[in-house]
Amino acid sequence: MPIALAGALLVAMAWTAPTFRHALVVSVDGLRPDAIDGPEDGALPGFRRLMRGPHTLQARADADTTITLPNHVGMVTGRPVGGQKGHGWTENGDPPSVKHGGTLHKRRGGYVASMFDVAHDRGAVTAVFATKTKFVLFSQSFDEDNGRKDSTGADDGTDKLDCFACVRTSAMAREMAVGWLRSRQGPSISLLHFAAPDLAGHAKGWDMAPQSPYRQAVEEVDRELDALLRAIDEDPALRGKVAIVLTADHGGGVPFLTHTEQQAPENYVIPFIVWLGGDGPAAELVALNADRRAVLARDVHAGNELSPQPIRNADAGNVALQLMGLPAIPESVHNARQDLRLSEAPSADGSAGR
Repeated sequence: MPIALAGALLVAMAWTAPTFRHALVVSVDGLRPDAIDGPEDGALPGFRRLMRGPHTLQARADADTTITLPNHVGMVTGRPVGGQKGHGWTENGDPPSVKHGGTLHKRRGGYVASMFDVAHDRGAVTAVFATKTKFVLFSQSFDEDNGRKDSTGADDGTDKLDCFACVRTSAMAREMAVGWLRSRQGPSISLLHFAAPDLAGHAKGWDMAPQSPYRQAVEEVDRELDALLRAIDEDPALRGKVAIVLTADHGGGVPFLTHTEQQAPENYVIPFIVWLGGDGPAAELVALNADRRAVLARDVHAGNELSPQPIRNADAGNVALQLMGLPAIPESVHNARQDLRLSEAPSADGSAGR
C-alpha cells in the first residue's frame, strides 16, 4: 500500500468514535430544545454534561407525526412512520393484544426489524425501561413468539428483548437502567424513557417560564441523568464503556396543552445528543454533517421526500448500533449507512478539520 494512502486511512480511522460495550438510547418525552438551551451556571448538570459531546438542538421528529409511540417506534427501527419504507404504526395508545394485531409486524404485514434484533442476534442483551404503558408494544413485537429467527452466527433465539419494565417514576426507570448495566457481563443495548416533561406539558402546558411545572419536570429528568452519569463514572466496569444517545419523540406547546400540530417548530424541533463517555469535545451535529444531512431553518418543515434528510430522532437506533460496532438495522432508512459524523476529522498534519 502506498505510504500516502496508508496515512490517509489512519487519519480517517483516528477520528471515528470509539466502540462501546453498552449503548443506551435515552428518550425524554416531550422535550423542547429551548428547555435545555443555555442553562445558567450550575443548572441542569446532567444535560450540560451530555452536551459537552456532539449534539444539536435542531434535530427533527418524524416528518408526518409528532406523537409519542410512532416516534419511539422510529427510534428503535430506523424507519419513518409512513410511506413504503415506513414502520406503519400510527396509534398512540396502549396497543391491542397480540391476538388482535398488537405487534409491529402484523400491522405492517411483514417483519419490522429493530436495534434489538441486530444486537441480540450478535450476542448482546437488550432492554426497555419505560414510564408509559404503551411501550408494551415492544415487548409484544419482539418476544419469543413474534421475534424473527436468528440467522446470524450462533442462535440467540427469537426473543429479541431480554428485559421489559414499565415503571411509574423517572427515578425508578433510572435505577433499573443502572442496575441492569451493572449486572451485565457482556454487551447491551437499552431504551430508557422519561415521561415527566410530556406529562407536565399535557397537564399544565409547555410553559417555558422559570419554575413552571414543565420546567420542573425537565429538572426532574436532569437529576436522573446526573445520577446516571455519576453511577457510570463511579463503576470501573462501566466507566468509558457506555455511550448515550439522547433525543425526544417531540416537543410541544402547539396547541398549548399538546403537540399535535406536526408543522409547528415547537413540536417537531428536538434535541439529539451523543455522549461518548467523557467530557468533550463538543460539536454541533448539524454543522458537522452539512455534507450529508439537510441544514434547515428552524421554521422550515421537512417532509420525507427531502433528500438528504435532516437529523431525526429515528437516527438514534442506528447511531447506537454504530457506537457498538454493529451493523445497521435491516431495511432501515434513517442513518442506514451509519455515516452520522460525530467529531471533526483531523487534517493530515494532525490538526482538527474536515
